[in-house]
Amino acid sequence: MSAATLLTRLYPPAVRERWGEDIIHEVSASGIRSWPDTLAGAARLWLHPADWPETFTGQTRRVLTVALFALAAVTGLLLRSAEPSAALTAGIRHPAAGLWLVPLLLGIGLAAPLPPLSREALRRVTAAAVRTLAAPAIAVAAMCLTAWSGAAEHLTGFADAAMVLSYWLTLGFVAFRLCTLVAHVARTAALPTTRRLSTALLCVGTGLALAASQNLLAVVRTAPHPGSVSETLALGLLAATAISTGRDLRRKRV
Repeated sequence: MSAATLLTRLYPPAVRERWGEDIIHEVSASGIRSWPDTLAGAARLWLHPADWPETFTGQTRRVLTVALFALAAVTGLLLRSAEPSAALTAGIRHPAAGLWLVPLLLGIGLAAPLPPLSREALRRVTAAAVRTLAAPAIAVAAMCLTAWSGAAEHLTGFADAAMVLSYWLTLGFVAFRLCTLVAHVARTAALPTTRRLSTALLCVGTGLALAASQNLLAVVRTAPHPGSVSETLALGLLAATAISTGRDLRRKRV
């Protein structure tokens, strides 16, 4: 696969389908000097869904629905990669620490594609869920059995590194397959309206912004830790992405 083809795949699906060959030709002709502009162009287009063409009705909403769940999956992996943050974990003494989850979960609920309420539709969704999630379920079960056996506690060196890598690959695989299931359901389900999807993105962005703010306050009050600072910056970037996309989507009537 050429570099031009790989870079073109970073663009939104509708853009690739409409102008993909032209982009590949332009990048190939311009060479490596065009790569930064190509990456920046792809990022700008993802933040401006109102500018996307459509090769079929509802394509923009379908792509953004899957993208929103992918954003939620990335958030989960990000928070898992850092030490459990007291600023983001609700407890009996600090129940307000979990308030950021309220708009986040509300946004996910608003964006959820709803399959038709019929026996045949539910059967197809169930079958798709079993096919898509069977392998991740087996991987998670194997990981849990290994942890419960206590064998991982005695590993050192290369074996320990391989176990850690396997853990993160399993989590990434689970997140990927969940997004794949959402994409499958979105093909036949009732997609959220443009207004509802825009609201969902704004809710998710608000939740992530609250999480970033809470983390930032905790960093300011205590000795700054590189992990906490990186987590705060990443949450802020994800929040800005969701809010920017949600605001731009309001300009599009689909």
